[in-house]
Amino acid sequence: MDISLVIFEQLLQMFLIMMFGFALVKIKFLNMDGSQQLANIVTKILIPIVLVLSFQQDFEADHLQLLFTALIGSLAITLSRILIAHTLLKNRSKIDRYAIVFSNTAFMGIPIVLPILGYEGIFFLSMYIVTSAVFQFTYGIWILSEGRQPITLKSIFTNPASIGAFIGFGLYLTRLPLPPVLYDSLDSIGGLSSPLGMILLGGYLARTQLKEIFLVRSNYWTVAVRLIIAPAVALLLIWLLPISHPSVLLVLAIANCTPTAVNTALFSQIYGGDYEYGARIIILASFFSIVTMPLMISFATLFLF
Repeated sequence: MDISLVIFEQLLQMFLIMMFGFALVKIKFLNMDGSQQLANIVTKILIPIVLVLSFQQDFEADHLQLLFTALIGSLAITLSRILIAHTLLKNRSKIDRYAIVFSNTAFMGIPIVLPILGYEGIFFLSMYIVTSAVFQFTYGIWILSEGRQPITLKSIFTNPASIGAFIGFGLYLTRLPLPPVLYDSLDSIGGLSSPLGMILLGGYLARTQLKEIFLVRSNYWTVAVRLIIAPAVALLLIWLLPISHPSVLLVLAIANCTPTAVNTALFSQIYGGDYEYGARIIILASFFSIVTMPLMISFATLFLF
């Protein structure tokens, strides 16, 4: 399937679900208290479930080594973005820096990787999702809370994302698959994470003005760094790393150019911050990613292979 078509269809789906959330707020069916509860459910329950399920794969020794290379690439991309955020946006808000570092990989990456590489690609993509989630629950919360939630060993190993990853990886190493009934049930529950995230984002949009999204010039610098500069730097790092497996390279390239994470708004609402501004950055980045994602992926295939 053509990558550009997959991206367009996924963004269209995101938009339609967002409009549902937009309508819920406009008709006063979803208020701020309800949004807060949904945000907590998504970030503290549904994300760990998704991470557990991402490791439900048949154990293969060679795949374990490739999984490690995917982890190294994911760490390199994330750390490079932290450096870029604190260099190019050092005078901007904490929301801008968070928006640069974290990607909407689960919602945008999985539907693109699955038709191209199948579940093997999702297996490698899980390393980027896990890495991003662990950093969001530690470094990301530290940024948004302005240090009130410090990064400690406890926060690294006991946050919801880490717990989900440890359980999933433990099941993978011990080759203990979940019973089909339990897996199907958790899969249905975990599948709520992306739609609920989009509904919340639509609700945030309903509480802001459209002109603040498209007519504020400073928004465009954050989005340009997010969609062009940061992915270009990360591609160079991936090229320098000793990663040669084509599936791992393509998965990293796709994850690298996805737009800003929905958690930019969700975590801002939970841990303090201008969540409406975060929602505006997400929407603007998602809009322009219709063009930038196919271009960056095409460039990556020429550059990395």
